[in-house]
Amino acid sequence: MVETKESPVLLIIGTRPEGIKMAPVYRALKRAGIPTVVCSTMQHNQLLTEVLDLFEITPDISLNIMRSGQDLFYLTQAVLQKTKETFLAVKPSLILVQGDTTSSMAAAMAAFYLGIPIGHVEAGLRTDDIQIPFPEEMNRRLISMISTYHFAPTPAAVANLLAHGIAHETIFCTGNTVVDALHSIQEKINTRSVSIRPDIKDRVMLSKQKGRDIVLLTVHRRESFNGPIERILRVVKEWAVEHPDTEWFYPYHPNPQVVKAIRNVGLMDMPNLYLCEPVSYKELVYLLDAATYVLTDSGGIQEEAISLGKPVLVLREKTERMEGILIGGAYVVGSDPEAIRAGMEWAASYPRRVKREVSQVYGDGHAAERIVAFIQAKYDQLCGKTVQKTSHEQVPVKQRERNASVKKVAVLGLGYIGLPTAIVAAESGNTVVGFDIDEKRVAAISGGNPIIHEPEAYEKLRFVLGSQQFYATTVMEPADYFVIAVPTPITEDKLANLDHVYAAAESVASVLCAGNVVIIESTIPVGSTEKIAAFLEEKTNLKAGVDFFVAYCPERVLPGNIFHELVTNDRIVGGINSASSQEAQQFYKQFVTGNLYVTTAQTAEMVKLIENSARDAQLAFAHQVSSMASSIGLNPYEVIDLANKHPRVNILKPTCGVGGHCIAVDPWFLVESFPQHTQLVRTVREVNDDKPKEVISSITKRVNQWRKDNIGTCTVLLLGVGYKPNVEDVRESPALLIAKQLVGDSTMHALVTDPHVDRAELDTIFDDRVASMIGGLERADIVVFLVAHDRFKLIDRKLLEHKQVLDFCGALYEPLRTPHDGEETYWPSRGAMDFFIVNQNIKRDSSTL
Repeated sequence: MVETKESPVLLIIGTRPEGIKMAPVYRALKRAGIPTVVCSTMQHNQLLTEVLDLFEITPDISLNIMRSGQDLFYLTQAVLQKTKETFLAVKPSLILVQGDTTSSMAAAMAAFYLGIPIGHVEAGLRTDDIQIPFPEEMNRRLISMISTYHFAPTPAAVANLLAHGIAHETIFCTGNTVVDALHSIQEKINTRSVSIRPDIKDRVMLSKQKGRDIVLLTVHRRESFNGPIERILRVVKEWAVEHPDTEWFYPYHPNPQVVKAIRNVGLMDMPNLYLCEPVSYKELVYLLDAATYVLTDSGGIQEEAISLGKPVLVLREKTERMEGILIGGAYVVGSDPEAIRAGMEWAASYPRRVKREVSQVYGDGHAAERIVAFIQAKYDQLCGKTVQKTSHEQVPVKQRERNASVKKVAVLGLGYIGLPTAIVAAESGNTVVGFDIDEKRVAAISGGNPIIHEPEAYEKLRFVLGSQQFYATTVMEPADYFVIAVPTPITEDKLANLDHVYAAAESVASVLCAGNVVIIESTIPVGSTEKIAAFLEEKTNLKAGVDFFVAYCPERVLPGNIFHELVTNDRIVGGINSASSQEAQQFYKQFVTGNLYVTTAQTAEMVKLIENSARDAQLAFAHQVSSMASSIGLNPYEVIDLANKHPRVNILKPTCGVGGHCIAVDPWFLVESFPQHTQLVRTVREVNDDKPKEVISSITKRVNQWRKDNIGTCTVLLLGVGYKPNVEDVRESPALLIAKQLVGDSTMHALVTDPHVDRAELDTIFDDRVASMIGGLERADIVVFLVAHDRFKLIDRKLLEHKQVLDFCGALYEPLRTPHDGEETYWPSRGAMDFFIVNQNIKRDSSTL
C-alpha cells in the first residue's frame, strides 16, 4: 500500500470519463497544497491510462480490477472489497467520487460503511427513469443518498437534488469539471503541446479543404443493444450514401454487441465514413472542435459538444442533460429513423456561431476551483473524522463447524481447471482445500485474486472464501475426496510428461486413508489411471478399489464459459473398478446437472483423447484445403464456403495453426498409447504443426518480393497472438510462435498487436515491437491477419489501401450471399488474399460461362 500523509483527500477514478472529469479537481487540490491520493480501480484499463497520461496523473494506488468478460456483479463486488481495504490502510479524510459509474457507486458504499465523508462530483443528474441509463441512474441516486457533500454542475442538477430530499446546505453549484478539462486540452492542441494522430488529422484537414460537413458519431450504450443500434447505423449509412459531401468519423466501442451491429450493417468500406477503435481524449476534443454536428448517446459528449457550440443529436430516448435541449443546442432523437433524419437536417443548418450563454450552459471552466475552495475551507473539520472499523475487523469470523454429512475435498492444482472445480465443489456445500506448490499463487488466491482470467472467477472465489467453504494452502491435508488437476505437458519427443501428476499423487499418498476417493482430471495417456492407482498402493500399503477408490473423470469445458459448463456438461466417470466408478459418481452428482456416464478408467481416458483428436483431424483437413486452394490462387474460404452448401458437409475454417492446451497436445498422448494404430493421428498432428511454418514461409516470400521492389526495411504488422479469436490465452498459440519467429527475423521489421492479450504480457514477450492497432496500420507495408478477433474484422478498409494484406484466418472474408432466385454464379473467383473483390451475383447465361 502507498505511504500517504495523514488524512488525505482520496479520489476514486475507474473509467475514462471519471479520469477526464476528475483531472481538473486533482490539479486544483495539488495547487492548494491539500494532501491527495489518487486510487484507480482500473474498471477501464487502457482507455483510462491514456487519459491519466494526458493529464500527467500517476495513480498512487491501482486496484487493477479489470477482467475479460467482467460484468456488473463482478465490478461491484471487486470495487467494494478492494476500496474497503484501501480506505482502512490510507485513512482518508474525504472520498471524492465522480458521476455514476459502478466504480463510483461501490467506492461510495465502502466509504459509507466505514463512516468516511463522501463528496460527489457531478451530483444531481437525473432522468427520473431508473432503467435509463442503466445502471447509471440507479448508481447516482444511491450515491446521492449516502454522500456528505453534493457538487452539482448546474442549477437544474441542484433542483433535482432538492426534489429528492437532499439538504440544501450540503449542495454546491460548481459547474461541470468536464468544461475545465475541455479547455485544458483545447489549449494543449492549439499550442501544439500534444500531437494528433495523423490518420485523424489528415482526414479532417482534407475534409475541410473540400468544404465537407464533418460529423462525429458515437453510440455504444446498453440501451441501444438488440435492435436500436442497428437502426441508428442503418440510417447513418443511408444518409452518408445520399450525402457524399459529408465526412463521418465513428470511433466505435469494442463491445461485442457494437461490433456485431457494425458488421451487420456493413460500415467497414464506406468511402466517406472513417471507422476506428476509441480515440484518445485529445483526438476526441480535436474531432469535436472540427465537427459540424455530433450524433451521440454519451452524456459527457453532449456536454463537451455544446460547450464547443456544436449541435447534438442525442441517440437516447431520455437524457439527464436537459440544459442543452432547453437552450436549443441538442435534439433528442433516440433510435427512430425519421427523427434522426429530421435531426440531421436541423443540425446541418445550425448556426456556426452560438451565443455565450449556450456554450457556457454546463460551466465556465472553473468548476474544480470552486470544489477545492470548499474542501479547503472544510479540511480541518474533515481531518477530525476517523475511520470506523467494521464488525469484520473487530470480531474474527468463527471457523465453520463441520457437519458430519459435509465432505472435505482436496483439489490439487489451482489453475484453469482446478480452481473452478474447487469453487464449484465448495458452492455445492463441501469444505474444499485447494493445494498448490506455487506459494505466490496460493497467496494471491487466499487474498481473493483467482489469477486465471475467467468470467465470474473473482466473485465466486470471494464468496467461497468469505463463507469459509474454501481455502488454499501449500501443505497437503487429509480429505474425503482428492481431485488431481495438474498440468500434463509434452516433452520434446512428443511424450506425456506426468511428473506433476505423480508428484500430486505422492502428496495424496502422504495423507490417504481407507475410504478416500482419488479422482484424476488431468489429461493422461490411456492406462495411466491404473498405473497411478498402483503407485498409491505401493506408497500406502492400501488396496486400490477396496480400501480406497480411484477414477478418471476428464474435464470438457470451454475457456470463457468454464463455470457454466462444469455444471451443465455431461461427464464421463471411469473407475479402475465398479466400486471406484460409483464412489466418484457420488462426488459429481453434487453439482453436475448434465448426465453422468459411468465406464472404465481406460475408456474414459480414451474418450478424452479422441474428442480433441477428432477436432484436430477436422482442422488438419481444413488446413490442407487451404494449402491446396492457395497454391493455385483460389480463396480457400470461398472454396470451403461453397463446399459447405452440401447438406452433409461441414468443413471448418482454416487458420494459421492449432493452439490451446488441449487440441495441440492431447493427440500425442494417443500416439504414445497406441503407436501401431495412430498413423492418421500422427499425420494430422504433423499437418497442423507444420501450418505455422507454411504461414511463415508465405510471409517471408512476400517480404522478399517487397524488398526487391522497394528500398528500405519492410514493416510487417502481425494482427493477433492468442490461440483463438476473442480470448487472451496464448498457450500453445501458433500465432504467438509465428510472431516470435518473425520478430526475430532481421530481414523485416515485424510489429505485433492484440487487443485481448494484456499489454504488459505483450511487452514482456516482444519489448518495443508491440504496437497499437492504428499505429501499426499506419507504419505497416504488409498487414498479416493471424487471429480472427472480431475487432480486427472491423478495421476500416481504407486503412488497408496501398498495403499488401495476408489473411490466414478468414478475418476479412465475407460469407457468400444466399441467392434469391435459386441461381448464383461467382465469377471470377476471389483470389486467396484479395479480399477487395466483392461477391458478384451474375446470372448463368452464355455471356458469363
